[in-house]
Amino acid sequence: MNIPIKYPASITINSTWFAGFFDADGTITYSIKNNYPQLTISVTNKLLIDVINYKHVFKGNVYFDKGQNGYYKWSIQSKADIDYFKTYLLKYPCKSKKKRFFFINKYYELKYLKAYCALPDNARAKAWANFNNKWNNIG
Repeated sequence: MNIPIKYPASITINSTWFAGFFDADGTITYSIKNNYPQLTISVTNKLLIDVINYKHVFKGNVYFDKGQNGYYKWSIQSKADIDYFKTYLLKYPCKSKKKRFFFINKYYELKYLKAYCALPDNARAKAWANFNNKWNNIG
């Protein structure tokens, strides 16, 4: 048929594709590692091509997990990388209700205050418990 192949435009930082894909396959979580909270933003998918561009544009890491029939996962954990991705999402917001996005600043504020390890009767500990309760209820 001699019809030339038309390739898609390359995905750049100015593409809304990242926000849409993150909306569908992305997560914002934190876990406690060695008594220290660690925030992680990630995207998982069966195809490497669907997550590798996140690494190219937003840094972080991509690895293959053999669980659940195998999938690729891109993730960022450094505050600088998360702030960069957060700036992108402020420009190109998610369409779903990824409400944890709006708790990232509060997470860093409480982490800086070491509220996660404050004594139980301390106001910081209560603030961390309140944050944690809200975080877990908005999933």
